[in-house]
Amino acid sequence: MGVETPDYIPSIPTFRNELKSEFKTAYSTFEKALKQINSDPSLAIGLANSALESIVKEILKDSRFSSKVTGNETLYKLSTIILKEFHLTDNENPIEIKTIGSSLLAINQAIEKLRSEKTHFHGKTEADYLINDSIYAFFVLNSVTTVGLFLNSFYKNKFPKPQIEKIEEPDDLPF
Repeated sequence: MGVETPDYIPSIPTFRNELKSEFKTAYSTFEKALKQINSDPSLAIGLANSALESIVKEILKDSRFSSKVTGNETLYKLSTIILKEFHLTDNENPIEIKTIGSSLLAINQAIEKLRSEKTHFHGKTEADYLINDSIYAFFVLNSVTTVGLFLNSFYKNKFPKPQIEKIEEPDDLPF
């Protein structure tokens, strides 16, 4: 169409489509975050954090993972668990992969800290710094999109859903 969208990376529509089909709660939360970017950047960041938490929690429900979540984990704790389950920081990996895995943890920790310390999500006083510039909300939502797409892609690639075997009935039964 030739219409520039400078605040969004092209993966946001892909992310929204994946959320819509695979992560209903995260989709609803992310849609709310998108709507709040300009009017309430602080709220948008908090909602984006929640959407990413929902994605990780949903992935970690897989019975093939040994770590179980209680539902009270923060994004940082959930990220630690999923990196362990995905073996992204294991010693067998090249140092670059381990570094990227550690950086993924740092990104998620920073998103969580922004939500907790620089938004309205944990009671603030007049003297506290609050994010009120939408450019930071765009930055966080784009980061959540990138991380969320990666986690879901890695999960689907390395832990494909088991195929249910279809038992075919012969057509030549006498009755």
